[in-house]
Amino acid sequence: MLTSTADTDGALGAVEVAGPGGAAPPPHVHHQEDEAFYILEGEYSVFVGDDVITASPGTWVWGPRDVPHGYQVHSEWGRHLSLVLPGGFETFFEESAAIATPDADPRDAMSDLTAIAARYGVEFLGPTPPPR
Repeated sequence: MLTSTADTDGALGAVEVAGPGGAAPPPHVHHQEDEAFYILEGEYSVFVGDDVITASPGTWVWGPRDVPHGYQVHSEWGRHLSLVLPGGFETFFEESAAIATPDADPRDAMSDLTAIAARYGVEFLGPTPPPR
């Protein structure tokens, strides 16, 4: 976590997210906050509503609340900043990282992730899209 609600009086939270090629969260909707992505490393597709943005380092993508979004890493490795406004959602990343262990059954992990997301007002809309 780069900054939290405690650091910003609740205005925003910021987390650096990194993952291998093919990494893609399920398409989802935030009902309580907006989310922005700033690509630091790698090549991405970022989905916001019906738009697909091809994103490389330096690309900024805005994901307003109540609009479906997600992303997929196309390069060998990807790294981006996730900024959430207002803050609070940044702790979702900490909670979800705790269940993402190499030996976790993916079905159990997804069930746990769905429960964590629900506590944060996030709705998953379906499975992760296939790699492009």
